[in-house]
Amino acid sequence: MGSDLKKFVNPKFLKTVDPELMRALFVRHFGKEASPVAFDGDTAEVRAALAKYFEETITTWNEGLVADLHRVADLGSNEGMQIILNKARRQGVVLYPDPDPDEDNPAPAKHDPKHVALHTYLHHHRVFEAAADFQALRAPTALAEFRGPDRDVGADLTKGMTAAFKGAAMKLFARDLQGEYCRLGPYEEDGEINLVVSHGAPVAATPVVDGDRERIIPLRAVKYATLRYSPAEARLFIGGVVKAQQADLAEIFANHVLGRPGFFSGKDARDLYTLDPISDAGPDFAFDHRYDERILEVRIVAAAADHFEWDDEEAKWRYVRTWESKDAAGALRHFRGSEVQFGKGWRLGEITFRAFFNTTSKRPARVTVKMKPPGTLAFRRTRFEKAIHTLIARNGLEKDRDAGAVVEAAE
Repeated sequence: MGSDLKKFVNPKFLKTVDPELMRALFVRHFGKEASPVAFDGDTAEVRAALAKYFEETITTWNEGLVADLHRVADLGSNEGMQIILNKARRQGVVLYPDPDPDEDNPAPAKHDPKHVALHTYLHHHRVFEAAADFQALRAPTALAEFRGPDRDVGADLTKGMTAAFKGAAMKLFARDLQGEYCRLGPYEEDGEINLVVSHGAPVAATPVVDGDRERIIPLRAVKYATLRYSPAEARLFIGGVVKAQQADLAEIFANHVLGRPGFFSGKDARDLYTLDPISDAGPDFAFDHRYDERILEVRIVAAAADHFEWDDEEAKWRYVRTWESKDAAGALRHFRGSEVQFGKGWRLGEITFRAFFNTTSKRPARVTVKMKPPGTLAFRRTRFEKAIHTLIARNGLEKDRDAGAVVEAAE
């Protein structure tokens, strides 16, 4: 943690940042009179004083200042700046209402991503929180998925509802020694409910150099838990939460947001995906993507088959070994002629595939997806997320919970 902050508050940053921004940051934690840096001198003196303060070890920095800088650093990149700008537009906020007085300089230093992040954090905090929430929503690659028994189960995000959810979530995280800080950002977009819970992370003991000695200091950063719920499919996605807390957080959502305790506790709630169509087709399986003209190619680049043997003594199947194949040109072909015989003690356990999408750029966009039934679908959430889910469903790799009802109706 300490080295990351030292990289963020580096000499280049201190030589170019607006001193008034740093004044506002220091006043936030020290007040106007007790600041260790004097901001009333000329610019060179102020920058020298800032450099001297931040040359010291992290242990000597104000704890609140450290926490703020960690949050600013998370969005102090080109990508973070674009998120901030997009959120500012959506809220109708002009980050810099006054034109830059230096018209001869077409690239003001204050437009550096680090400076923009700090400026937004101090002067447009709602925009910053929305940007941080958005970044958290799209960051997780491996989301826990839960599916309820009924479709079209919606909810209105009332203040009472979100307050109850926040209180229960805070107790859940505090129970695992993650502190009692908790902030909830609720959003409704494209017919989906999104909740971002920022909370304390477990305390990390970090070694830092203090003079000629090494000291251990405790630090608690901020973590993000994300929940995205689709009422039409009654499907809940949870990211940024350890496995032991996922089911508990899903139950909190079901109870306080949907008003349906136990909604995600059914035996089929996590039974979402299957690789049976690939096992049935064997090495000749190929994704059908002709329905979507954006998809140029889908290629399975890794696959793992698990071998099981029947144990007469325990009267159950016992795992024996795994046979893996990895090939960027196509992994399934290596099963041909191998010892793997699906249906005869062998089961396809997981695959990794790459989908290539046609875009306006010279190179196609590539999305790599890891799929491990019954409930793991891991990939970087991009603008092609819905296309990936449709691809999986169209090729029979998503279990249809309505199949039984359809057969029953037909009979």
